Amino acid sequence: MERNLLADPWRAAALADAAVERAAQELRQVLVALATALDPFPGFQGMQTIHAVEVELENAPGRGHGCVVVGPDGVLYELVLHAIPGPLGEGDADQVDELRELDLKPQEYVQYAYQAIKQLAELHRQHKGP
Repeated sequence: MERNLLADPWRAAALADAAVERAAQELRQVLVALATALDPFPGFQGMQTIHAVEVELENAPGRGHGCVVVGPDGVLYELVLHAIPGPLGEGDADQVDELRELDLKPQEYVQYAYQAIKQLAELHRQHKGP
């Protein structure tokens, strides 16, 4: 099979794309299962208003997705925090948070989902105790 792939690099690329798509679908199922089973789902950085776990990729500067989090539904979101100045000035600011579902290419999704699964699995272990 290896020689056939070398003879047809477009087929090889198509096979690679299909493999990554399958991996993304399988990771999505695992991520949803882990997230929905985590009770209680933690608040983002200790907040009570946003239930999400930040997903940080190792060695991935400049991804352009802002703060990526996984929600209690197992979906990957970009967390956007807006400060709205109040009538009394800066000291009277209010915060509005927005979760935007990420539309990731399968290659990107695999990276984020893998990291999110590792983080949620660790949270499950911590909840169960030693």
